[in-house]
Amino acid sequence: MPELLRIKTADYLFTVKAASIEKRQQVLAQTLLNRRSASEEYSVKLMPPLTLTERPSVYADGQVSLNLTEHQLINNNQITLLEPLFFENTLYQFEWIFLKAVESAQLTHRSQSVCESFIFSPSEEGINARLTGSINTGNNVGWIRLPLSYQCVGNSTVNNVIQNTSFEILPTKMALHQDLPVMYQTIDHTFPLWRFSLVEKTEQDASKGNTRGNFPLMWLANFSQLRTRFEQGLKVICQAPHSRLQPKVAHVKVAKLKGRVPYKLGERVKQDFANGQFDKHYRIDKKQLSVDTFENRFIKMAVTKSKQQLASLEQRLRLSNQVPDKQKLSVAFLNELNNWQKPLQKVLDQSFIKEVGKYAGLNRESLVLQQKTGYSAVYRVWQELKFYLDVFGDQSSLSIKSVADIYEIWCFLCIKQILEQLGFEQTSKKVVLTQNEFLEYQFKDGLKCAFHFERNDGVTARLAHEPRFGKKSNPIRTYMVNQVPDIVLEVTIPAVSVEQKQKQFIWLFDAKYRIKSDQNRFDDTDTDVTDHVPDDAINQMHRYRDALIHLSAKNEKPSKNDVTDDVTGDVKQCSKSRPVFGAFALYPGYFDQEAEANPYADAINEIGIGAFALLPSEEDLSNQQNGHTWLFNFLEEQIGNSSLQSVTYGKSNMAEQLYVQEAARIPYHGMKQVLYPDLTMTIALGAQKGRNDEYFNGFEQGTAQWYHTKQAPIDTLHANVGMHVVEEIRYLAPASTSKQDSHFKEITKLWPVKQVSLLPRYAITEQQSGTASSSDELYYLFELGRPLTLQTPITNVPQRRFFDSIKLTTLNQLENIQVFGDVEWVYKKQTP
Repeated sequence: MPELLRIKTADYLFTVKAASIEKRQQVLAQTLLNRRSASEEYSVKLMPPLTLTERPSVYADGQVSLNLTEHQLINNNQITLLEPLFFENTLYQFEWIFLKAVESAQLTHRSQSVCESFIFSPSEEGINARLTGSINTGNNVGWIRLPLSYQCVGNSTVNNVIQNTSFEILPTKMALHQDLPVMYQTIDHTFPLWRFSLVEKTEQDASKGNTRGNFPLMWLANFSQLRTRFEQGLKVICQAPHSRLQPKVAHVKVAKLKGRVPYKLGERVKQDFANGQFDKHYRIDKKQLSVDTFENRFIKMAVTKSKQQLASLEQRLRLSNQVPDKQKLSVAFLNELNNWQKPLQKVLDQSFIKEVGKYAGLNRESLVLQQKTGYSAVYRVWQELKFYLDVFGDQSSLSIKSVADIYEIWCFLCIKQILEQLGFEQTSKKVVLTQNEFLEYQFKDGLKCAFHFERNDGVTARLAHEPRFGKKSNPIRTYMVNQVPDIVLEVTIPAVSVEQKQKQFIWLFDAKYRIKSDQNRFDDTDTDVTDHVPDDAINQMHRYRDALIHLSAKNEKPSKNDVTDDVTGDVKQCSKSRPVFGAFALYPGYFDQEAEANPYADAINEIGIGAFALLPSEEDLSNQQNGHTWLFNFLEEQIGNSSLQSVTYGKSNMAEQLYVQEAARIPYHGMKQVLYPDLTMTIALGAQKGRNDEYFNGFEQGTAQWYHTKQAPIDTLHANVGMHVVEEIRYLAPASTSKQDSHFKEITKLWPVKQVSLLPRYAITEQQSGTASSSDELYYLFELGRPLTLQTPITNVPQRRFFDSIKLTTLNQLENIQVFGDVEWVYKKQTP
């Protein structure tokens, strides 16, 4: 491993090593170039500042070391790096070689896993003591702090030294200081405080917000930063507590009166003595200094509540850390919480505190709390702790959930914003977050706490995060392994009529904070895989779609024995179907989405599996900015946009457009998949000119075996109608000239369709079409069976315009129709 960083002090030599990082540096440089990010500054921070015995050296430009100037270190208390050295998903080796006698050394990081990854080796003959360990940064980005604690052995004493070395872990797939703040802002607006964690490898400065609430992690983060000021102010108060002259009433005998006796009191005593009253008590009003002031009561309240909060947090975290498989808190961190309570308890044990009464609030301004030394410091710290969600900024540092988790929730909220741009309005309350045993916010079950939306055309949507599908879930279940997709979008289209049922469509999205940049042995050599999604992510989309099964009772009103099993809860007699219309990975790839095509567009159209590159942008989502264009356009094509479509879009037309897609039409081999089992096409017979009489006589006498028509008219009149829909046609209803009115045509027979072929015109014989042709224009050729005769002909079929006679309908509708104008369309092309 090459040495990336070397820092030498009088006490130790600190080195950082890692495998080759040139590839990550190149990827980050390209990412920053694509994102047009400003130039970044990279550094290593040292707290407290160190006195170095030699200039530090870092790895840069492929060289092992590069001396830095002393000016860079002294002015900033940090080492400035010319190139980024620390990246996510990278294994780093850290080593402290102690140049002095050291009794012990350890890291006091909050994370138990980080502390356990370091081993202290005591000095041996000719070998210095050293602390060595490795950290895999994983998907944690932000500042990582290594708090080194070591005990130097002096002449007769052991000195404990604490030194913090911090550096920033950078992502390679996004601009940390440009993209992540946008994600944080989006997440904080909907899920305040969710992104904060108690223990991660890295930390970040918490940004300002306007949300208040009882979030112990935030209070703890602020208290750790303000603790020193708080304790220093309390020390000053204990040394010179504020006191005030306060009135005091006493009833004493004459013998205990001291000092000058007021004239009126003396006259009363004389009169009582004259009356023989010698044991009477007299009221004495005087003033004396007392520490029982409302300022001291405020101090006692602040210290008591801070002590109680810390004790409660410590107890809760210790109990949580005792659970097997959840021991992620280090002993050093728990002991640190206990040590923070000791100075506060020492203040509460002060004698003057015991004389202070109960705090009842500040009913007026106090110059003592605002200006007096000690009191002003405690007062300001308490105000910051009390309103920590409004005032924490650069002074507070919290662990942030991994960037993979951040990216996943941001993608979830991005889809929510796109739905709102497509005309949906949220009807449910905000998703409720709960705190886990480590005080972190988390989501409940995805489907129970999903976002619900409704649009003015009656279409509803449900957006869920990480719903769990298992053997007992209903109506969508799995039969073997539980499945938990990241994002589930369920759209429900209301029924157009009483006879029909509402339609539900489900799309799955899985956020993958990973990018494929190199070809593998399965890729085509001429395929550019730069900024593609990893292959295993696509495989996972296939798994989701195949594993989820929708169950519905076969009978419309099932009996008790038809629905569930009393033991297993499974549906006994049911229909099974696949509810997922598409499964797509979301990943942080960069493309010019306004100018380039999605590399997964063909797969999405053909099989409903693919991926969308998704990155944040500073522009508003309504502009369909470059980072969201592909996903926005896809969802708009699937479920429409109420601002662009008529209100009838969400009824039958929307469902038909979804069912008519090629991806939804893939059946098992040897089977067919249709939406309308009795799909019928009405169409006029062509002009008799140029064709032989035998062709037309066949339709009159019921002996016709073939019918052909151009491909263009059908595709023009019906949305997305291709070969896969034309093959669904079961009946052909050709219209011939009416015998009663020569200005119209009429339909008297229905021909079952055996087979449909798409052929060039020259491949259709004269026997099949009534005339020969050498044209290469494409035609649909229908092979017909024996016809069915309608009891009542359908009249008034237009004769002048051939297009007007073409309709896709159903046999069930034609049975009750007598006039062609009453025929209802299916698969009709939607016009905005």
